[in-house]
Amino acid sequence: MQRRDLLASALASGAAAAGALPRAARAAAQAAPPFLVDQWLNAAAPLDAAALRGKVGVVNFWTYSCINALRTLHYLKRWDEEYAPAGLRLVGIHTPEFAFEHLRPNVEHAVRELGIRYPVGQDNGYRTWRAWGNRAWPSFYLLDREARVVAVREGEGHAVEMERTIRGLLGLSPQVALRRPPDDADLSRIESPELYFGASRPTPQEAAQSPRRGEGTYAFSEAGPMLNRYELDGRWLREDEALVLRSDRGRLRMRFSAAKLHFVAEAPGGAPVRVRSGAGPSREVLIRRPALYTIVDGDTYAEQMVEVEAGPPGLALYSATFG
Repeated sequence: MQRRDLLASALASGAAAAGALPRAARAAAQAAPPFLVDQWLNAAAPLDAAALRGKVGVVNFWTYSCINALRTLHYLKRWDEEYAPAGLRLVGIHTPEFAFEHLRPNVEHAVRELGIRYPVGQDNGYRTWRAWGNRAWPSFYLLDREARVVAVREGEGHAVEMERTIRGLLGLSPQVALRRPPDDADLSRIESPELYFGASRPTPQEAAQSPRRGEGTYAFSEAGPMLNRYELDGRWLREDEALVLRSDRGRLRMRFSAAKLHFVAEAPGGAPVRVRSGAGPSREVLIRRPALYTIVDGDTYAEQMVEVEAGPPGLALYSATFG
């Protein structure tokens, strides 16, 4: 999966779906729209697009539990450090996907944990998203020194191209140093799409378990789930955004094709989950505040099945993404 798109028909709810191809550059030299955010982090005063005049700007739309956005932060932070002295200004626009991403303490914690030092605006009402005509997490808008949008890129896979453009706008040589590993990960071998657990989107739970909104008691089958599906064991409550464990012990079993598996999850007070994948020993992952957690951290791309066991009640699962 290269990006997460916000469907026009679901804009008000912030629903997302997988997309594929990057958008080409917009018409040359379009004036940057305004920043219509609720509040700012890492900024002494509110910013507007005019404040970028005289700088080369990078405006990044992201949300803190999106793996696609998180995989780009290492080079965004490097650009901020390397090119700010030459006149680069980065601005993050945090437009939430899930309800918990609207909360300032959660965003503040994520910004601090991720080591982001450039200004981040909380776009909880999607006003900036709409003003800029944005469509995906992550998206990147490159601005010249006249605060005009000169290029737009969506999703992953554009790091070298964007850095060359930034260097050119700064009056530097367009040559970009080769990096090992490269800035953009090779995602071509991932064969599982993003999966959601809540009732507001179609569920990939095995149909034989009669997936339903509300509370239900489930049991594993003998055969296990099909590829890109999951099955449950125990009592679970399906809400709009999340699947919540209600029994003292519960399990989830999923078959996927990738090297890594990430859950967007939370557990009030903290809860360990036991993860079994392949023939290796089980491992424990501690789920706490709502965020993205790496459940399987492998380096071999293959079809595999993972079993996650949790307890006590309260674990909430929002989505699964892959790497």
